[in-house]
Amino acid sequence: MASAKKTPERRDQLILATLDAIRDRGIANLRIQDVAERAGVSTGTVHYHFNDLDQLINDVYTWACDRFYTTRLQALADIDDAREQLAVMIDAGIPKSEDDALVIAMHDIDLFRRGSAAMGPLLQALYDRQVALYFATLQLGVAQGHFRLAGPIIDLAQNFVSLEDAYELHIISGNRSAGPRRARELVLGYARIVTGCAELSLRR
Repeated sequence: MASAKKTPERRDQLILATLDAIRDRGIANLRIQDVAERAGVSTGTVHYHFNDLDQLINDVYTWACDRFYTTRLQALADIDDAREQLAVMIDAGIPKSEDDALVIAMHDIDLFRRGSAAMGPLLQALYDRQVALYFATLQLGVAQGHFRLAGPIIDLAQNFVSLEDAYELHIISGNRSAGPRRARELVLGYARIVTGCAELSLRR
């Protein structure tokens, strides 16, 4: 009998199952069996693709960071106007609900692996990439004559990312006073103030 092959499709299936398992059970209670059950495969299949739970968690975090970044990058690909870019960035950076498995997993793993040698560089890499996207959009808005920035571009870009991170935690924690819609309104209001662009609005 031919042996099973390690395919990107199977790996993605297991990673998505892991995201659901983390959301439902929490990172501290995660077991290989939970992933297998949600993926509809045997525990042996999970072990075939990932050596152990530590490797699975590390790979899930890396995958989640890449997906979070590339999804946003793709959303900007066909937008030329910096005002619309900024609105799309804000919309994409806020979870749609408190059950967002991707965002929950990223924050849970952050805390679970806090202090580990590997986690710091991964977290910084995602942060720096997100800041770079905001930086480019703000810079473009200035060049197009739409934005009159209230401070250095790098400072504003870092604040946008930090606001997203803060509201993510409120949303996935179930804070009804800072739900997804309210969070978008607040970040958009901040954007109007620091860019001097009153016509900024979410495109939906």
